[in-house]
Amino acid sequence: MTSAIQIIYASQSGRNQAIAGHLQAQLASKVQTVVTEISQADAFALSESDAIILVTYTYHDGDLPDEAQDFFEDLKEVDLGRTKFAVLGSSSKTHIHFGRAVDYLTMQLNSSNGEQVADSVKIDQDPDDADWQRVDQLAQRVLTSLA
Repeated sequence: MTSAIQIIYASQSGRNQAIAGHLQAQLASKVQTVVTEISQADAFALSESDAIILVTYTYHDGDLPDEAQDFFEDLKEVDLGRTKFAVLGSSSKTHIHFGRAVDYLTMQLNSSNGEQVADSVKIDQDPDDADWQRVDQLAQRVLTSLA
């Protein structure tokens, strides 16, 4: 059976959508991937995937994006049954709480009985070459966890 990775993103500026597309390009030749915008994602169906990668931005000074609020609330009622996951996203170091939405989602996925298989990655605004390397490493860790 082919493994399936669901990539879920929240993007206001297009940065995180581009990161989600990059992840899909890195993984699609090795596993089945599905990319979904977070307001269209069903938290209750996450355990049907072999792994989940969440890509989010941090709004204002540490808030979850508005379009991620319902998804986040639903996660509180979900048992992921040890579904593997990783979280990453963009923020700005000018904010008081750099990348806090990444932290919130990571904590909730852990609380929902998920299995974190890669360290969270926070990117300051637009990804540079070093950031893309960290994104690729995260993708590789998720892929390796499915072997």
